[in-house]
Amino acid sequence: MALRRRDTELKHFGVSYLDFKRVQMDRVLTGFLMRLNHKGLASRLVRRNGLSAKEFAGEFTDPANADRFQGFADHPDMARRWVETQLLDMVNRGRPTQAVAGLRPLHGLTYKFRDTYHSRAYGADAQLYEMLRHARGPYGRLALDQLREFFFTGLGTAAEPDRKTPVDVETQAVLHLNSQVRGDSPHQAKGWYSAPPLCVGQADLLADDVIRLMSLKDLLPRVTMVEYLKILFAFHLALGQLKTMKLLPVAAARSAADPACGTDRCPAAGAAPDPLAGCPFRVGLLVDVAGVPGTPTAVLAEHSAEYWLRRIPDFLRAAYTIRKLDDFAEHLVGQGKESRPQRGHFTVSELLRFGTDDYRRQRDEFFGARLTAILDDTSVEEQPEEVRPLLDESMGLAPFEKYLELLMAYRGRYHHKYVVDTIDAFLLKNRSGAAIAQPHGGRRRFVLDSALLEVLVQVALLRRNSRGGSSPYTHHTVSLRLDEFLALLRDRYGLYVDRLPMADGFGPAGLEEEAALRANTEAFTTRMREIGFYDDLSDAYLTQVITPRFSITEDGTVTTGGR
Repeated sequence: MALRRRDTELKHFGVSYLDFKRVQMDRVLTGFLMRLNHKGLASRLVRRNGLSAKEFAGEFTDPANADRFQGFADHPDMARRWVETQLLDMVNRGRPTQAVAGLRPLHGLTYKFRDTYHSRAYGADAQLYEMLRHARGPYGRLALDQLREFFFTGLGTAAEPDRKTPVDVETQAVLHLNSQVRGDSPHQAKGWYSAPPLCVGQADLLADDVIRLMSLKDLLPRVTMVEYLKILFAFHLALGQLKTMKLLPVAAARSAADPACGTDRCPAAGAAPDPLAGCPFRVGLLVDVAGVPGTPTAVLAEHSAEYWLRRIPDFLRAAYTIRKLDDFAEHLVGQGKESRPQRGHFTVSELLRFGTDDYRRQRDEFFGARLTAILDDTSVEEQPEEVRPLLDESMGLAPFEKYLELLMAYRGRYHHKYVVDTIDAFLLKNRSGAAIAQPHGGRRRFVLDSALLEVLVQVALLRRNSRGGSSPYTHHTVSLRLDEFLALLRDRYGLYVDRLPMADGFGPAGLEEEAALRANTEAFTTRMREIGFYDDLSDAYLTQVITPRFSITEDGTVTTGGR
C-alpha cells in the first residue's frame, strides 16, 4: 500500500517543532544559540563543512597567533588534545570515523562552526526558543535577554571582540575563530512560523527557572553554568513533551481545547511557589533516587516510566488528527469555504473545530477521497492483515477515523520508536543529569541523578528581589526545609520522591509502597548530603535545612558556604 508524503506528514508547529529523533544537547544548544542571535530564525552561513580537529588546533599553534595564545606553539600535541577535549563537539569520538560536529556551545558564536550534517538539533532548538519567546509577561523576553548577554559576552559592536571585557581562554578561542566566518545572516525556511507551545504554563516555568539560574552567572565558572543550562533545557523540553502527550489526546477526543488551557486561561504563573496549581494536566513522575535496579523503589519507578510511554500511541493519533485537520482546513480555504486567519496559519484550537459534526459531510468527502487514492494503488492481497479489518464497512468507522487508523497501522510503530528516543534524549538517559535510566537489557525507570538534583536545588533556593533594590543580583538566596523542597519538586516539576503520583498510574499506597517510599526518602536525604547542600543537625524538621553554596542577600552581599 503506497502512502504519499501528504499522508505520512506528522509535524505541526502548533503541536511541536520536534522531528522526534535522538538528539544531543550540545547540538541543541548550538542551534539555540543560532536562533538566539537571529531572533528565532535559522542561519545561512557562507562556510564549508568538513572541518577537522587538526585545522582547529593549527589556529592556536600558528606562530602568528602567539601573542594571543602564549605557549600553544611550543606544545602542539598538548594544544591539539586540549582543542579536541575542551573545545570541540565530536561525533564517534575515539573511533576511525571520528568527525567534528562543531565547537562546544561555550559561547554564542559557536554555531558558526557547526558542521550542518553532523550537528543537527531536529527542531529541539526551535522548540526551546519558542517556549521562551511565548512565556507570558516580561519573563520570556527577560530570559532571552539574559541568555544573549551571557553567551555573547566579549563582543562589542558588529560582532568584534571587546577587549575591555575579561573572558576565559575558551571564549578567547571562539572570538579568534569568529573572524574567519563571513556571510552569517538570518534565514526563514519556507512554511516556518512562530507558534506558542501547547502548554504556556510550562513555558512560564522554563523562563522563570532560566532567570533564577542566570543570577549565579558571575559566581560559577562559565563551563559549569553552560552544563547547568544544558541539563535545565533538556529537562524542560522533556516535561513539555510529556505534558503534550497528556493534554493533546484529550483535546482531540473532545474536538476542543480544555477550558483551562490557553494563554489567557492557563492558571500557571512561573514565579509562583506552585506554578502549575490548578492545571489538570500536571506531570507526575515517581523517581528512584538511589538508582539501584531491582529494589522496590526501582520497580515503582519502572511502572511510572512504562505508564507514560503507554501514552505515546494516543499522542501520535492526536498529532495525526491535528496535522490532517490542517490539511482539511487548507482545502476549505482553497475552495473559498473558509478564511485563513490573518496571522497566516491555524492554531490547534482553531483546527479542532474542523473535527466537529458541523464539518462532518465535507470532512467525509475530503478524507474519503484520500482513502480512495491510497486503496487504488494496491490490491487487497497486498494489504497487511492488521489493516484489512479497518477497511471493512462493518466496523462503522467514518472516512476520517478510518484514514487515521490506517496511518497508525502503517506509521505508528515507526513514530513510536523515535518519540521514545526523543524522550530518552531529553531525559539524558544513563548520562550526567539523567531523569531516566535503563540498564542493559532492562526496563526504563525514572531516576533523579545528582547533576539534575544540583541544578534544581540551585534554582529552588533563589527568590526574586523586591523592587527598588540596588543589588547587582536579581535574586537572593533562601534556605528550605527538606520537606519543603520535596513539596517543591512535586508541585513545580512533577518529581515524586516520598509520595505516589496518583493521577499518573498509581492508586493509594499500600504497606509495601509506603516502605519503598520511606527508603526513597532516605536515599534522597543521603544524595542531598553528598552534593553538599544538606547537613543533619537534628531529627526535627525545623532544623533539617537545605542551604545554598552562595548566600546572596537582597542588598547584594555574597558569602560562600550559605551559612
